[in-house]
Amino acid sequence: MNVPPLRPPGRDRQHLVERAVEAMGVSLSGTEPRVVPGPAAMPPPTGTSPSPAPSSPRPADAPPAAPIGREALTALGLMVGSAQGARSRISEEYSVVQHAVLRTVRATPSVDGRCGRIIMITSARPGEGKTFTALNLAAALAQGSQRAVVLVDCDGKAGSLTDRLGLRDQVGLCCLAADPQSRGSPPLQPTAVPRLYVLGYGRSGRPGSSPPATLGAVLLRLANAYPDHLFVLDTPPCLATAEASLLAPVVGQVVMVVQAQATQRAEVEAALDLVDTCPNIELLLNRSLLRGHDTFGAYGYDDYHAPAADRS
Repeated sequence: MNVPPLRPPGRDRQHLVERAVEAMGVSLSGTEPRVVPGPAAMPPPTGTSPSPAPSSPRPADAPPAAPIGREALTALGLMVGSAQGARSRISEEYSVVQHAVLRTVRATPSVDGRCGRIIMITSARPGEGKTFTALNLAAALAQGSQRAVVLVDCDGKAGSLTDRLGLRDQVGLCCLAADPQSRGSPPLQPTAVPRLYVLGYGRSGRPGSSPPATLGAVLLRLANAYPDHLFVLDTPPCLATAEASLLAPVVGQVVMVVQAQATQRAEVEAALDLVDTCPNIELLLNRSLLRGHDTFGAYGYDDYHAPAADRS
């Protein structure tokens, strides 16, 4: 994977698209995954005091939840954070991406109405790999940053990570939105990946029934309740629903997944317009065909670092 040069502060979205096209050498295509970090800082925080951190990632009176197993995560698309410590091309690429994302987190202080620790993953249209990206980026951040990371399902449609991980009957994001007066912290579902937790969409109402503006307020409350956690949002596509546009003002950065050889330039530009209230917008280019010198692997990561029993 090649990571394009940093986008200098002050460059507009049109230039971001032009740089992505130039880096790829083809029409809006890319690699799994490739990111262009956005401009850095916002004004210093004003006024708000975060709530004290909870003593555990679940309410004190809740029984311990069984972790989501690695098999379930692998079936969802997890390809980083191997229990055996094996390295692969994709794990190396996500290592690069998570470092770029962390740099933006560190350079984006939280202010009233926005949290720099909230990272929104979206796309222009369905099927571009945003859930795959959200899962693997969250796992890479948990592994590389040594911080707790919460993967939040803001989509909730049939077949979303809430359904595929069996979390539909649990308290989730839409339940908190349906009860704005609630002050309790929701139970975060632990996983087999150390420091990685999941918050599903939940059981109340139909998917998409909670106003996105309300979801934004809930996410800010969560960030205050867990001041040391990073939050990775799996958000519906920009051109399909209003969620991404209405959540953009509260997040610290937007990672826009673009499918190689499929997504049209006009679609990407329209999606970028819808999230331009976020100061940091990055493109992550997925599913491209690469030349041999464009990617990791020449040093043998797909074989040399694998457990001996797995080598052919």
